[in-house]
Amino acid sequence: MTTPDRKVFLEVTEAIAQWRRPLLITHAKPDGDALGSLAAMRSFLKGRGADPMALLFDAIPDCYALFRRYNPMPVWGDSVRDGDLAGIDGVIMLDTCTYSQLEPIADWLRATDVPKLAVDHHVTREDLADHYLIDESAAATCLILHAWAQALDWEIPHDTAEAMFVGIAMDTGWFKHSNTDARVLAAAADLLSRGVGANELHEQLFHRETPARVRLLGVALGSLELLANNRLAVMMLSSEALQKAGATPADTEDIVNEPLRIGSVVVSVLLVEQEKELIRASFRSKAPKETDPSIPDIDVARIAQKFNGGGHKRAAGARVAGRIDEVCTRIAQHLESVLP
Repeated sequence: MTTPDRKVFLEVTEAIAQWRRPLLITHAKPDGDALGSLAAMRSFLKGRGADPMALLFDAIPDCYALFRRYNPMPVWGDSVRDGDLAGIDGVIMLDTCTYSQLEPIADWLRATDVPKLAVDHHVTREDLADHYLIDESAAATCLILHAWAQALDWEIPHDTAEAMFVGIAMDTGWFKHSNTDARVLAAAADLLSRGVGANELHEQLFHRETPARVRLLGVALGSLELLANNRLAVMMLSSEALQKAGATPADTEDIVNEPLRIGSVVVSVLLVEQEKELIRASFRSKAPKETDPSIPDIDVARIAQKFNGGGHKRAAGARVAGRIDEVCTRIAQHLESVLP
């Protein structure tokens, strides 16, 4: 998939130009890039005279409370129901391109003849839209939106710049993951030049964790098991563990990255019990380095696909049916078989 150029952005803009009341959606359990994409896309469409509805399937997590200071985003099943979708004349799906991540309204999406656009940077996708703006090489969906705005000289208000910066920063591990390339840093520099305060955003995101989140981190690390000659790290969090910690599934974000601090660990897996016999599996892998041939190139998106999931080469996820111990055994055995 090639990086979109101005011609591509113009074609997509023309395709959605007549949409007056588009619906903007992203995946369940929204992260920084998902929330940033919704906020930025809504801002750009409003600037072009549309009246978009940015819809969430879950309330904004406490760890992303800074997004609550922007215009409210309604939550499906709470303030928005089926009848509220009447009059929608277009759908823009952001940071996802699979029905499984849009499950609350997946049936509606399949049935409606309303035109659809998917804007995404993930490798895993389904045929669910009429138009696509896909860049697998982009570190974040917010990076695609930033390129779109720059290509067409759209105004980028301060709140919109903040939202995109958060999306890009979070999907690059605050600029430390291997997907931090020249485009990422150029976009970040542009957004900083527009008054975004990186240190202030970092403090709001990382220095205001709840006691529940810190307790949960301790529980997860306490469950850590090293396999495959200490190259595979596996952690488990049961629904009971979340309840005892006073935590929610949103508090598990980024915990999967912690074992990658261990020098020998190549792949890290976190299993979270979402409900009875339904487990959310998160996968992370280290990028290979020419200076360290001991690190194999493990594509965790392919691993996740084995369990009906998907994502990026270094970060992916899946929802797996079964008891958490059974799912752990299946995933661990598969990873041990592919780790050299």
